[in-house]
Amino acid sequence: MSAAVAEGTRTMDSARIGILGPMRSRFGDVEATLSGVKLRSILAVLAFRADDNVGRDELIEELDLTRTTGDAVNALHAHVARLRRWLHSNGGRSDMLETVNNGYRLNIDRTAVDAHRFMTLVERALNLAPEAPHVVAAILEDALSLWRGDALPDTLDGPLTATAADQLHQWRAAARETLIDAWIALGNNQKVVLNAHKFIAENPLNESIHTRHILALRRMGRYAEAAEAYQRAERVLQDELGVRPGHELRSSITDPDEQLPAHVPASARYQLLRTH
Repeated sequence: MSAAVAEGTRTMDSARIGILGPMRSRFGDVEATLSGVKLRSILAVLAFRADDNVGRDELIEELDLTRTTGDAVNALHAHVARLRRWLHSNGGRSDMLETVNNGYRLNIDRTAVDAHRFMTLVERALNLAPEAPHVVAAILEDALSLWRGDALPDTLDGPLTATAADQLHQWRAAARETLIDAWIALGNNQKVVLNAHKFIAENPLNESIHTRHILALRRMGRYAEAAEAYQRAERVLQDELGVRPGHELRSSITDPDEQLPAHVPASARYQLLRTH
């Protein structure tokens, strides 16, 4: 193997793409910035569907090229050519972005994309939970540490990226709720309270997180704070959705035994999630 080929192989194998936050691309030890929202959108879609084909027409719709250009196919080819040049200039192999049939494929292992590593870890934890809470908690803490903000915030809001972001945020909700269940099983009420504030701030309509937050406060003897937390949850649900809290959330503040009311564990509720 020539030195050039060896270097190309090393670079491709060590390429990393992050979409769990603003797009981040690394080639070996070097971080590279991709300018242009359309190019970021193409790379994000290809990375989310790494090692799989993405249709030309899908990308044309994603970039809204039919409406904004006179020749959508040529416009897409031009964007893809620019992306290829960028990948090559940062050490990517010539076949890293491949033309296949009527579309394109990013030839990169899925483990090189943070979203796929995250979903694999969460799936592993869901398969273990609600047993082995120590192991589940460790896996999910590692998984959630991959996030750097919301998914795909610096791409176009096209149908493919919007769907990918929705799926990833659903996986994040599954991870958070299952992690909190594991902490509760371990009696780590302080961790529940500290992290529930952050989780609720980012997703104030998640009744499951509100419920477990209140439970943890009550188990710590912080009854006044639990009552305030319930009132905040009740208010946001009424203001945003025009609904009353569900049975589980209502029971969290009234149950005299300070036990979780009859509920389906988060790990069971999210078993219908399927990875890529």
